[in-house]
Amino acid sequence: MSINKRIVLLREKKNWSQKEFAQRMKMNQSVMNRIESGGRPIKNEELSKIALVLECTSDYLLGIENRNVQNSPIYFEQDTTLQQWYHDLAHSKPEELKKLYKIWEIMKESNKM
Repeated sequence: MSINKRIVLLREKKNWSQKEFAQRMKMNQSVMNRIESGGRPIKNEELSKIALVLECTSDYLLGIENRNVQNSPIYFEQDTTLQQWYHDLAHSKPEELKKLYKIWEIMKESNKM
């Protein structure tokens, strides 16, 4: 299955119109239409954001893995606070995400000790 078809499938599972999805992505609907129809390639930074908004992995969108994040242990179905935080990541600035990544790496390192 192509990346654009996976995007459409996940968007439809969420019962979002293309317009609503484009708004969540802070993207023009005509651009989203071209992405979903396969008429425009997806930029790297868009791929990450699409994955965050659709709550899946980039690997799933690219067809590298066949399970989306909702079927894996990392999907936090019962924790609405964590879901909101995860959703908010899609709207974060790149410099904020870099800081968060550094914090996460520090936490992982401290757990190894």
